[in-house]
Amino acid sequence: MLTADLVRVKRKGQTLQVRPLDARQRARALAIAEGLCSVLEAGVGGSREDLEDAFSAVEVGAADRRVGDGLRKLLLDRCTFEMRDGVDPPTARAAVFAAAAAARRTLGPDDAFDREAVLAAVAPTLDLTPEALDDALYADLKSAHRLVEVKPIGPARLVDAYDRAQAQAVLLRAVQVTVEADFADAGAARTFFQKLKFLRLLFRIEATEGGTYRIELDGPFSLFQASTKYGLQLALMLPALEGAARFALRAEVRWGKDRTPLIFEHEGGGDAAEALEAAPLADDVAQLVERFKALDTPWRVRRSTRVLTLPGVGVCVPDLVFSHTEREERAYLEVMGFWSRDAVWRRVELVEAGLSERIVFAVSSRLRVSEAVLDDDLPGELYVYKGVMNARAIAERLGS
Repeated sequence: MLTADLVRVKRKGQTLQVRPLDARQRARALAIAEGLCSVLEAGVGGSREDLEDAFSAVEVGAADRRVGDGLRKLLLDRCTFEMRDGVDPPTARAAVFAAAAAARRTLGPDDAFDREAVLAAVAPTLDLTPEALDDALYADLKSAHRLVEVKPIGPARLVDAYDRAQAQAVLLRAVQVTVEADFADAGAARTFFQKLKFLRLLFRIEATEGGTYRIELDGPFSLFQASTKYGLQLALMLPALEGAARFALRAEVRWGKDRTPLIFEHEGGGDAAEALEAAPLADDVAQLVERFKALDTPWRVRRSTRVLTLPGVGVCVPDLVFSHTEREERAYLEVMGFWSRDAVWRRVELVEAGLSERIVFAVSSRLRVSEAVLDDDLPGELYVYKGVMNARAIAERLGS
């Protein structure tokens, strides 16, 4: 992910605009990307320090310095670095420093300290060669970590990723994001909504008369305490959104050291390379499914493939659907453990306004909502849980 200092932006009144690469800038960026990718390919197995030194040797003009630094940052984000296997560095340092201190105490006024002799003396006690011991002394430093794996990407895709990453970096500072999106079909819309749930974003969906969707998402700067993790999750939403047929995004952001309130707008869609793939179930939901399947109950559970819509009121995206084995009866479950109280009340309003499908909303007790807020004669109900969802408690609500 790019940091704010690596983003090419300009202010125009109260708007913040990302400056995409023009044809000439893109050609220069592609040349830089080719050099960086070649360095990265040759750097597997070497240290992080050596890799960054080699990156610095790639020719980058003064006008392209920010782009070059951004491309390098994106490549480093695709790298996995690990400390070398072997002796624990603190153990190695303790042994060497103790031996060095003892050796210095025996030196006369004119004697020189022999570093190699100390390493040679200590190495056998740790089952290492002197060279390996020397390497192990500071192997826990970030600069000494070894490049063990790289997520492959070609130069052209890297340059494309830079343009997208600029928009993502702006979203890290969003207060509120509003998206008008048009999807190729209902399945694509559902897949995108499931992606939002997998990322644990706080969102609201409204179906419009034109067949599109209006999606409102809370930004990291809307939270009581700005969350870097939540901001990263929001930024990861953008690649999935680009798989929509088309979209228009508008975000209220706080930019710069003074956190100046500005408006950021971004449009796109129809990116075949970002075809929407179904996100996996969240861990807590997947675990609930396994526990429910182990129960002796006439209900069967599977992932829901529906979006429940009540025109003019709102949209609900259930996580699971339960089907009765003896009757043509089904019920849905939406998990709201990480959501806000406001989101729960919107679900209550959806049921009270006439949502016809039977549905259970699993709500974390930390949201301080009572199960009694929905009347018994309505098709929806709340299941308030503490810690982990109980499969048997849900089965009891479904009935026999």
